[in-house]
Amino acid sequence: MIISRDKKEKNIAEYVLYMWQIEDLIRAFKFDIASLEKNIFGLFSANPLLRKEFYEWYSNLIQMMELEQIKNSGHLQITKNIVLDLNTLHVGLLKSPEEKNYRELYSKAVPNLYQFQQKISSPEANEVEMMFIGLYGLLMMRIKKATISVDTEKAMKSFSDLMSLLTFKYHEREEKEKKEFQG
Repeated sequence: MIISRDKKEKNIAEYVLYMWQIEDLIRAFKFDIASLEKNIFGLFSANPLLRKEFYEWYSNLIQMMELEQIKNSGHLQITKNIVLDLNTLHVGLLKSPEEKNYRELYSKAVPNLYQFQQKISSPEANEVEMMFIGLYGLLMMRIKKATISVDTEKAMKSFSDLMSLLTFKYHEREEKEKKEFQG
């Protein structure tokens, strides 16, 4: 919750991956808020106000996941909307004549995207979603200390490099819109 807020403000890609991780964590604890409190967020703070905030945040996520019927798999609509927004920005950057660097990074990632699309169970995923699926898979492999092939590392590096610039462009756009709104 505190982490998610910080990530959302500073690195939208990390926020999406973090939220996917939280969804999986909630599933692993079978949507049991008491178990989550005991084993996860209750360990973070003895501060009762902070614990209450964590409790409410996790409870709200549980409720949203249940309402959206994603108890076994899938992602929250709020997170899917961010991925769609990032994909719209991605497509716009590819079309922009000023974004030569972005197109160069994309040209390095696109062969990996094509190969990855053949392997995943969501072939209808847009390019940004595919990169997130790949990067999340890499994160899970690292957590499990699984062996990662050189080809996979290289492919994920191309995704990471492109996602990094996309994230920068996203926050740049958000900051510009905030200034226009305030000024």
